[in-house]
Amino acid sequence: MLTAVLVVGIPFGIVARQSGLSPAEIVAMSLFVFAGASQFAMVQLFTDGVAWPVVVATVLLINLRHLLMAADLQRYFARVSVARRLAAAYVLTDEAFAMAIGWFRRGRTELAYYATFAVALFVLWNTATVIGMLIGPSIGEPRRFGVDFAITATFIAIVILSVRRRSDAVVALAAALVASALAYLGASVVAVVTAGALAPLLVLFARDEPDR
Repeated sequence: MLTAVLVVGIPFGIVARQSGLSPAEIVAMSLFVFAGASQFAMVQLFTDGVAWPVVVATVLLINLRHLLMAADLQRYFARVSVARRLAAAYVLTDEAFAMAIGWFRRGRTELAYYATFAVALFVLWNTATVIGMLIGPSIGEPRRFGVDFAITATFIAIVILSVRRRSDAVVALAAALVASALAYLGASVVAVVTAGALAPLLVLFARDEPDR
């Protein structure tokens, strides 16, 4: 996953620079937004000349899934100060969430594991963004190498590592079908959020099995 951050972050820096964003805007985006899929969406929207309120709303909608992840992690951070919880939320990503949940499922409780991995992701993403930004003017279209699939590949790996019960597999497959259908119909912006909201409802009807 750490390698995938570099594979995705460098192309983001390249694409953002080639789209006309200034170095300061690119660096600020990775520092303050820190969300790969949302940042690619932001660059595309800026390139298309979309009004900034629409850009903000779109990014907020894409990132709403972080509320679900934060709610699941809250029990493990219940005894941590508000300042530390806010810091943990700042570096919360899909990858950090997946690794943390796997850690806690194994009966471990040390929060340093989450903090170390999440901060490492943050540093690598911002480093990769700067590298891509610097070499962007001299590179052609990076997506011709298929690097834009790296985000999808990373999420697939996260899901595979997280599936431990039949209900997990049902939710994952349902989410994939819903998101794919919406993306195919042109509603890619709401595909992830909608799939993430609807698919877990199926777990109520899935017959669970003990962890393996």
